[in-house]
Amino acid sequence: MKFEEALKKLEKIVEKLENSEINLDESIKLYEQGQELIKFCKDYLSRTEEKIEEVKIK
Repeated sequence: MKFEEALKKLEKIVEKLENSEINLDESIKLYEQGQELIKFCKDYLSRTEEKIEEVKIK
């Protein structure tokens, strides 16, 4: 998955949680999916930052 894809999915989840009348089970499922996407994005950004630092050092 690409970073941009994960971010779009996360935005859709947030929108659903904010604007939809969904039941508790669905809310929990969406929340858990959102947490996984947040972790993916944070890890991606962390790896990218490390690569940038390596390039700066060289």
